[in-house]
Amino acid sequence: MNNFRELIENDKLSHSYLFFGAGEEKFIFSQTLANFLEKGKFAEPKEILTEFLAISPDEKGTIGIEEIRNLKYFLWQEPIASLKRVVIIENAQALTPEAQNAALKIVEEPPKRGLIIFLTKTAEDLIPTLNSRLQKIYFPETSKKSTVDELEDETDEFFRKSIERLMKDPVKNSARLKEILKRLVLVKQLNLNKKLQLRSLEQ
Repeated sequence: MNNFRELIENDKLSHSYLFFGAGEEKFIFSQTLANFLEKGKFAEPKEILTEFLAISPDEKGTIGIEEIRNLKYFLWQEPIASLKRVVIIENAQALTPEAQNAALKIVEEPPKRGLIIFLTKTAEDLIPTLNSRLQKIYFPETSKKSTVDELEDETDEFFRKSIERLMKDPVKNSARLKEILKRLVLVKQLNLNKKLQLRSLEQ
């Protein structure tokens, strides 16, 4: 984020980027970047941006050359409320060959105050000639789901190791065993917050 802020402040922002990665972070950051250019805030926009356009595949799962023509018209308009007009192409791997060639011409002769961002899962999803002309930024997946899964694995491991340790002397540790097993049953049956249960047991 700070790197892009410096690029913008020093007028060194590229006219075209390829953001790639499996998660949704690249789209969120693209919106954040557009919001900074228009509103001066590096945060997800809370209102509609007037100098921002997002393009995504149609019902057939493709993005055709007509969309690129519309994109070109949008980018060549002089921005009024923003430093640049920003276009994001979601799932850019869905661009037809003709659309990619049309996009290549825009990238080769970019508008002075336009920014186009291609979003793909991998860095090789576009034709080589287009791919080679884009500044590439990788976005690792750090979704909420993966964070939750990591937490669940961590707490499950805690329960398992605690039971194994206490079972070495079940008579002496009977009260503790009973409490852990009761919490484990409650977590499984009632879908209780594992993190809170873990903290309680650690205390």
